[in-house]
Amino acid sequence: MTAQDDNQEKKKQKQARKSGVSGGIERERTPITEYTRKVDLEPEVEGWLEKVEKESAQLGTPVQDDTGKTIVDDAQKQDDFKVVLPMTKDEVEKGLHHKVMDSIRWLAEWCIRMVKIFGNKVRYKR
Repeated sequence: MTAQDDNQEKKKQKQARKSGVSGGIERERTPITEYTRKVDLEPEVEGWLEKVEKESAQLGTPVQDDTGKTIVDDAQKQDDFKVVLPMTKDEVEKGLHHKVMDSIRWLAEWCIRMVKIFGNKVRYKR
């Protein structure tokens, strides 16, 4: 095979890739089309939707599991949460010096990540 034949073969392969033909099998191509349907709502429905969107979501009664333990309650404020890490600050610093294969290293890395995510809402274990 000469260099010219080799170049022609490469051109054929390149053209086949562009056209979607690979190894003699043509790939099926489907155009992507987006269908949207604009719906005009009746005035009563629009007013009702606005009313529902404006109302704040309030629970009538607290949600409890099968044992009777309260899971979700409106009285609980989501703004006043604290993240308590499973390690002390010294343990985190020592854990960062362990090998990557050690689980204590990954727990320390996770603690550092929580500090970065939640900032001043994080408290170390005492």
